[in-house]
Amino acid sequence: MNTISGKIIDRTWKQINEATEEEGQRLLDVMAKQQPFVVAYLMAVEETLMGEEERGQLILIGLILWKILSEQKTDLRQINMDDLEAAETANLKFLEELEDGSEMDHMAGLQNLLATYNQVPLLSAVIESLMADNEEEPEMANENMGLALLHLKSVLDCLDQ
Repeated sequence: MNTISGKIIDRTWKQINEATEEEGQRLLDVMAKQQPFVVAYLMAVEETLMGEEERGQLILIGLILWKILSEQKTDLRQINMDDLEAAETANLKFLEELEDGSEMDHMAGLQNLLATYNQVPLLSAVIESLMADNEEEPEMANENMGLALLHLKSVLDCLDQ
């Protein structure tokens, strides 16, 4: 799939964030019919990682990712649990390799990711959304922010295939 432009990302992000609760629910219902495993995966992640009052952000970001990518590729294939688990495993392996390396290896690995990843603008928007209200003090972000990003990137990887 082609790299999604920042303009499309911003427009869709704004559209969904400004949607009424009913419009959002209708959209989520369509997503659940087209990508049931993605919805179940994100709901399970939220239930595992977050308290009840914090839930909803991952589903919302997942909904935005799905909406953007499904509008760009109308015949988006249905993702299954094996796809999600394989993407999650690959992302965990990447992180483990970074962790095992030196600080220079970290920088090289991240630069390589940014140079080769197909959806850098979309991944950047996900990170920005997760870090909202913590830009000035990233160390104050939710302790599960890294895991949330890992799971959302896994969804993005699958939808972008």
